[in-house]
Amino acid sequence: MLKIGSTGMTEAEFEEIYDLFWAKLYGLAYNYFRDKTTAQELVQDVFVNFWMKRENLGHVEDLSAYLFRSMKNRIYDHFDKIASQEKLVRQAKQTFSEETHTTEEAVAYDETLELLNSEIDKLPDTTKTIFRLSRFDRYTNEEIASRLNVSGKAVEYHISQALKKLRLRLDHLIFFMIAMVLLGACT
Repeated sequence: MLKIGSTGMTEAEFEEIYDLFWAKLYGLAYNYFRDKTTAQELVQDVFVNFWMKRENLGHVEDLSAYLFRSMKNRIYDHFDKIASQEKLVRQAKQTFSEETHTTEEAVAYDETLELLNSEIDKLPDTTKTIFRLSRFDRYTNEEIASRLNVSGKAVEYHISQALKKLRLRLDHLIFFMIAMVLLGACT
């Protein structure tokens, strides 16, 4: 059983310990990660830390147990680091996905509103005015009739005509929107 003296260790003693334990520690790390580079980096970290603490290791009774415990701690730390990175990646993907959908939805809304306004502008003037007052400005039929000096039946007729024409002109858009929603739900 190797032991470090109370005064620390020399470079020669460190090299002897390094040569004796490097392959064993590497094997332990490699068994966990199956990656040569990761295993080498972890062994390197253990030995760098070991060298940095060389003057404070006089209390260590079993050097082998100390080095293997250090290696396992590095392995666990590395697993924690990997888990944290994966969590960050998942969160970033989710955030990006939400932002992308929000942007796509805003663009789709703007395009739909533009198309709707374009179709409304093609309506006859009185029908267009009554429809906008009813649907966009939220006036009641009585308020519209009073404001435009027309009968309540005339207001109903113009709203009905506007909806009929818009439904015919925008039918293809509704089909397209339903298809997009269904396709979006599948992805």
